[in-house]
Amino acid sequence: MEEVKQQINKSKLTNLIICLCIFFFAFFLRLIYLYQYKNNPFFDSPVIDALTNYLFAVRGAEGDWLVKGVVVGRGPVYVYFLAFLFRIFGTGFTGVRIGQMALGSINCILVYFLGKKIFTRSVGIISAFICSMYGVLIYFDAEFLYVGLAIFLNLLLLLALLHSIDKPRIWKWIGCGILLGASLQTNATIMLFFPLLFVWLFLSADKNKQEEASSNIKKRFKKVIGTFLLIVLGLSLVMLPFTLRNYFMGGDLVMIGSAVGINLHIGNNPNADGKSVNVPTRDFSYSTQWYDNTLISAKKGAEREMGREVLPSEASNYWIRKSLGFMLTHPGTTLYLMSRKFFYFFNAYEIPENQSIYFFRIWSPLLKILVFHNNILAFPFGVICPLALLGIALSLKRNKEVKLLLIYMLAFLMLMMIFFVCSRYRAIVIPIFVIFAAVTLDWYIKQIRDRKFIVLFSSFIPLLFFYVFSNANIFEVREDDQSRWFLNLGTAYRNKGQNERAIKSYLAAKKVNPHNPDAVYNLGVLYMEKKEYQNAIEEFRNSINMDEYDSAAYCNVGIALLRQNKLDEAISSFESALSIDPADVGAAANLGAALITKGDYPAALRVLENGLKRDPDFPSLHLHLGILFEGTGEFADAEGAYLRAIKVNPEYIQAHYSLSQLYNKMGLPDKAKQARIRAMEIFSEELR
Repeated sequence: MEEVKQQINKSKLTNLIICLCIFFFAFFLRLIYLYQYKNNPFFDSPVIDALTNYLFAVRGAEGDWLVKGVVVGRGPVYVYFLAFLFRIFGTGFTGVRIGQMALGSINCILVYFLGKKIFTRSVGIISAFICSMYGVLIYFDAEFLYVGLAIFLNLLLLLALLHSIDKPRIWKWIGCGILLGASLQTNATIMLFFPLLFVWLFLSADKNKQEEASSNIKKRFKKVIGTFLLIVLGLSLVMLPFTLRNYFMGGDLVMIGSAVGINLHIGNNPNADGKSVNVPTRDFSYSTQWYDNTLISAKKGAEREMGREVLPSEASNYWIRKSLGFMLTHPGTTLYLMSRKFFYFFNAYEIPENQSIYFFRIWSPLLKILVFHNNILAFPFGVICPLALLGIALSLKRNKEVKLLLIYMLAFLMLMMIFFVCSRYRAIVIPIFVIFAAVTLDWYIKQIRDRKFIVLFSSFIPLLFFYVFSNANIFEVREDDQSRWFLNLGTAYRNKGQNERAIKSYLAAKKVNPHNPDAVYNLGVLYMEKKEYQNAIEEFRNSINMDEYDSAAYCNVGIALLRQNKLDEAISSFESALSIDPADVGAAANLGAALITKGDYPAALRVLENGLKRDPDFPSLHLHLGILFEGTGEFADAEGAYLRAIKVNPEYIQAHYSLSQLYNKMGLPDKAKQARIRAMEIFSEELR
């Protein structure tokens, strides 16, 4: 008995030493990358989804945990996780990344335990150290994206399922459901694992107890139903609070997120290629808060087609119907798209979505070593995938544990064949590929040790086939619109106030792809900030030629014309913007201001009031309403409008200054002085 205890203690000590080695090796590499990442313009200027997550998380960290008035477009758990890190480390850009990298290092330990439980300790060690130095995972651990958290929850879920099937307990199955729900609310890519989980439970049911082997199918089915319902119960405990939050805070009944419909459409439409993320419109939010432009595009595109305002869930349903209609009426094209997506899933090239990992290699020598592609190899997946496919073949005759990993991989493959493939989605299943690759490497070590060289060399035939399949450059897998990366770089520089660098980046994007309307539009914005109004108008009109629904370009043309004292032309341009997008409250504010300048107060009042119905918290609408009332001598109403603008945005200099001028007219010098001092304070703070 004492000897058994000593063996157990020795095993625990061994596991502890291995785990510490894995963690510190993984964490060390991630810290090296973080040090190099600080030279990257995106380090303190995230863009697109990373920016959305950052801004919402900051709101949460500052106390607005419910993010009032917003229906969550995607799973919110990552945003809450990020907000939690911000509460610990502050809202800077280094501490929170260190926290994420610590989680990524823990993921390597979970990979060790998963590989050890299903196969052997050596498989666990090999797979953990591969994950530690896997460049794609290191890259995502430094981004404000859900990948690391999704991997953490999914690995925990897989381990929990394996422990539960070995020693079933009610609380264990409920716990599995809670982990599944948390993963779904982090990212919906695991959604197809839920129904496939029932299949695994059924296949594994007769393995639990010896007497179940002789039981009939009906009894097994009832047993599995009971287990599955416990998982559903745990799942509901997580899903229900978020669903209720969406309903009461955002006014819409959304269970997971409202992005399902638009993502389905991105992968299934006449122009889809299975990997490019092209949204139906280029609309964006005019609010003071930066929202997900993909969801804004989905909503406004659906509204134009349906001729009315829609809820986020209605927009999602619209795009689901549109996508299913395309798939049913074009079965041949749909099958062809699915075959492309199948190939993309196993292809070694890291297909970008928001950002390209290959572009980020510019600022990181470590990433240059750990991630690259050329004509014969895309590393690391071009090595891991062939080894993993061979490892799957070597493991097919094993037990229920291997079946769970295969079902997990199948769920992701099926989902991406239905939607679209990109590096961010595939990264979540990379640890499972790595475990199967480690199986192959461990098998090779054993063949060499046992001198089974004939068996060893014969395995190179399927391995070579898998290698060619994974590294092949077909279906335009490596074709990419690189202008997007210079566009994002320009946006990062612009956010940092480095406008000259931003202009150079946008010009580079335009040179790479002259038909990129976003690059052209952003150039126009910067030219206008430099007061080069003719250059700005030219770029905005080029953007309109590429996208006739570019309401923002029409609005900016109006602003440039207004600054050139071309009042009637400016009014016409603002009206064009509003006819395209009635929700463009920025255009409404500018049109109202132009009409006030023209002296058409009744028309200006109608425009501004309609704008406030759309967005009562848009400060410039209140400002111009105050200017209108001041112009008509309604000083009390003007004061109220200015104060509402300041309430919405306390740092609104123009509102404070206008209020000061109004108080002078009203014969209130003390109040005028206070408002003027506040305006000067804000101006000084902005200069600092």
